[in-house]
Amino acid sequence: LAEPERHSVHCLVDVAPCLASPYEVLYALPEASATPNVKHARGWRLDDQSKDEIIAVARGVGRRAASPVCTTCTENQGGHLDNGFHAGMLATVVTPSDDTNPAIISVSRVEPSSQAEPFCGVNGAGNTGLEPSVPTSLITSSGSNFGSAARVHGALMLIGWGTLLPSGVLVAKLYRHRPDGWWFKIHRPCQIIGLLCVITGFIIALTNFDVFSSKSGISYIHGSLGATVMTLGMFQPLNAFIRPHVHKDEPKELKRIIWEFVHKGSGYGACLLAVVTVSIGTTLLPDVNDQRAYQMAYGIGAGCLLLFLAVFGIYDKSKYKDAVTPDAEPENHVDP
Repeated sequence: LAEPERHSVHCLVDVAPCLASPYEVLYALPEASATPNVKHARGWRLDDQSKDEIIAVARGVGRRAASPVCTTCTENQGGHLDNGFHAGMLATVVTPSDDTNPAIISVSRVEPSSQAEPFCGVNGAGNTGLEPSVPTSLITSSGSNFGSAARVHGALMLIGWGTLLPSGVLVAKLYRHRPDGWWFKIHRPCQIIGLLCVITGFIIALTNFDVFSSKSGISYIHGSLGATVMTLGMFQPLNAFIRPHVHKDEPKELKRIIWEFVHKGSGYGACLLAVVTVSIGTTLLPDVNDQRAYQMAYGIGAGCLLLFLAVFGIYDKSKYKDAVTPDAEPENHVDP
């Protein structure tokens, strides 16, 4: 309700949770009534037929090559808009407002407009000769928690799949030279905490978003990849629980070799697929500024951390081997 002009056309017409929710017309509050966090009120709610008409107009003015990409935009009405969809309409109130929901309207005419070229008014582009209507009630409480849920989901997935889980994988791969099973003491808590984060984020996604109903679009791709990554991730502690142990000074048994191939392969595969999934997910946040913030946190923050772990692991291994004499070779037989 503060800056709807930053709401992307992609989110309005592509994202399944948005498409499944009611569509409402915002009313710009007079300057005396507005606050920094609330500059608009929920003025009217569209009935189903009007909602479909508005979506068609938005897809017509939306630009396919926008960032994020508008996959369902038709560009048949100019195709120039990335954010801040405006439309003028003639409508009739069919259901009065109540304490929590605005009045429902049925639209008889709708056209794209802008703040610079309004639809209504004596000189309006719609040539209606009518002044803009004022809602009978102004509701300034948000009717959706989609933005908050998306941010929390994204943060948990970024912490889990972006930092903790791949860090645990790198430690297991590059730090086995350290004595007393040091790598495992780091690997296990990283994986446990990381997995708890991503399971929580996955539950938030399942309970707040419906990305599978459309069977197409970037949200469906993100959801499908996410479900695959989570399946691989949740499989890891299960196969770790049944791992065959390796005993000191004894060769690995065949079942241990097979287990390592499955455990490591699915772990590497999940982390690599998570890179694609998280990257796509950062483009689905409703707020463009949120998208940039998460992309920077993932690309720069998580990327630098993982690069440091990899480079330092290689360096530490070479220095450690140089510093250890054959007689002082550390015992590192912990191989869970």
